[in-house]
Amino acid sequence: MITPMKRLLPFLALAALLPQLASADTTIGTAITALPHTITKPGLYRLTKRLAYSPLSGNAITIEATDVVIDLNGYELIAVAGATNIAAGIECSAQSRITVKNGTIRGFQNGVVLGSDDALITDLLVTDCLQSGISVLGNHSQILRNRVYDIGGSGNSSVAYAIGITLTGTYGTIADNDVHSVFETDNASRLADGIRLHGCSNIIVSNNRVSNIEPVVPTKAGSTGISADPTDPSTILIFLSNTVLTTGTAFDLSGGQSGKYGDNITSNITTDYFTTGSGMTSIGNNN
Repeated sequence: MITPMKRLLPFLALAALLPQLASADTTIGTAITALPHTITKPGLYRLTKRLAYSPLSGNAITIEATDVVIDLNGYELIAVAGATNIAAGIECSAQSRITVKNGTIRGFQNGVVLGSDDALITDLLVTDCLQSGISVLGNHSQILRNRVYDIGGSGNSSVAYAIGITLTGTYGTIADNDVHSVFETDNASRLADGIRLHGCSNIIVSNNRVSNIEPVVPTKAGSTGISADPTDPSTILIFLSNTVLTTGTAFDLSGGQSGKYGDNITSNITTDYFTTGSGMTSIGNNN
């Protein structure tokens, strides 16, 4: 006869292992211990400490393989070259299934630049970047739960804009992100956008919080919280339950050829919703 205690023993043994299994999650994968670093094989890669990148150009981490996960592991990837650098934190061109997560990227011209289908960028703090925080070119992309702060101020005269998050592609989601303080410093001809869509289709933009998007000029000219770029129009868009505070135009939907927007909130805005030339339809509850 199997006693109740004997039945319980296997479960007690498994329970004893659980803390060990949980702690092992942060130590698996290939360690990135110095910069610059180029990834040429699929797999899981992780930071084990704060890493600084000093060159004025190039990429701190370059991805040249598919099926790559970069876990910053709570650490910081930082550029120390100053306001004239044109370096990128993490860059990938023409790969697929790339994930970047869980840490801080600071001080680059561009924080994360991915040319990747099936990309996932999540749980990052991207800050003090001079041109863009997160930029993705690819289909089926997910940009989720990131904080993108203090983007702009490039000393490079060729940089004509500052953007927190930008996406080009189909069937993607930008959700639950906080974008704060995106700015250009010299004149009103330069643009500042919190979230921008270029040439997209079937995109959901929801539950994002965007604030203080403006060039440092009194008119706030050229500043937009969330936009569908009219120079590269998009179709089948949903803008739902987003909040935009303190900018020139909260939502510039003039580049949206079809789609809907609803339950969005704005405050301290010059123009709440600009929809001229668009095919966007309000479903209500937009203030």
